[in-house]
Amino acid sequence: MLREDIGRFNEWWFTGKIRKELALPFKRHVLSKILESLQDRQVLIIVGLRRIGKTTLLYQTIEKLLEKEEPVKILYFSFEDSSYDIKEVLSFYEKYVLKKPFEEAGKVYIFFDEIHYAKNWSSAIKQFYDLYPNIKFLISGSSSLLLSKEAFEKLAGRFFFLEVKPLTFLEFLEMRGIEFREDDIYSRRIEAYFLDYLRKAGFPEIVDWGNEAKIAEYIRNSVIDKIILKDIPLFFKTKDIVLMEKLVKIILSNPGSMININSLSRDLGENKITISNYLKFLEASLLVRTLSNFRPSAISSSRKLKKFYPAAPSLTFSYSKEIFERNLGLMLETYVVNSLDAKYYFRKGKKEVDIILSKDSRIIPVEVKENVDERDIEKFSRLIREFGVERGFMITLSQKFERKEIDVVPAYLLEKYFLNL
Repeated sequence: MLREDIGRFNEWWFTGKIRKELALPFKRHVLSKILESLQDRQVLIIVGLRRIGKTTLLYQTIEKLLEKEEPVKILYFSFEDSSYDIKEVLSFYEKYVLKKPFEEAGKVYIFFDEIHYAKNWSSAIKQFYDLYPNIKFLISGSSSLLLSKEAFEKLAGRFFFLEVKPLTFLEFLEMRGIEFREDDIYSRRIEAYFLDYLRKAGFPEIVDWGNEAKIAEYIRNSVIDKIILKDIPLFFKTKDIVLMEKLVKIILSNPGSMININSLSRDLGENKITISNYLKFLEASLLVRTLSNFRPSAISSSRKLKKFYPAAPSLTFSYSKEIFERNLGLMLETYVVNSLDAKYYFRKGKKEVDIILSKDSRIIPVEVKENVDERDIEKFSRLIREFGVERGFMITLSQKFERKEIDVVPAYLLEKYFLNL
């Protein structure tokens, strides 16, 4: 019954506060951006991978609003396991909670979680947004493609878009109550914490877990399987779950692999258009990300031979601890690609650079290796000179030093080092 569901979701109407189990004490760094958006009229569309804390962020925003707003002026509803549509929920809220028309209710805050499960959600939001300027919508979902497509078609000029990234290493340390220091004495401890982070990377709920089997099971069941078995079939009407699982296995077991659609089609005996579409669905679900081959001369990128990475190294750990531990260099590369929000790599003949950052018309080459030696540095130096840039970066597990045109940086310092680059 709608009345019962809405009552359960909005206990602050009766208690005046929100339980700490919902609005957890640790605040993700992105929360400040969400709070700032409360001053904007536009709809805030929040997307992110499953289980990275989107719902908690919504509850923490509600907690902040309750410091100054009437509890009944704040509505939360999740559509994940609901058969109701948006207009039904808003109509009930208007008649039985506000007990007055929206246009007479003053400022009202509407939080819709997992909105991509609601039918015709963008049309409904557009209608209420246009009719009632006093309503502030904050909505969340797990599929960037679905939300983007719907938003751009129906909500042009009416929304801001915010992607919540998986939990960062600095946030991981903060949640564990660990002080971050960069001195040599402390670096050994930070490295140990960093390796622990890679196994759990992205997911706040398991930060303090120690049982590796349970960590892997949590990520497989709550993230990977939910996306493959529920989200993608529902949103994109896919039918071949076996093929989807094969593609996920290829990417998780070979992070950074270049996928040739034609070759993969022959190897799997599947239609290449189907494979291409399924890979796009995986990227849209935010389970994987891709890098395109950068072309410096044309300041462009090639669409062929994209490199595919899991959204976090922990996804590979959940699939196979053996692959994770045997390929630490690739786990570091996966971490760096996602942390830097990388979009390009470079490959021409035998010349290759793991990551090319393009920022403010600058090109920044980034190479990732577990350990580097003088031969690696010399080879990378030649590539830097060919690119015509002043400096490049090599990210390692623990090495830290400088050369004339190269900074060698431990992966655990990545966030701090690139923060203001």
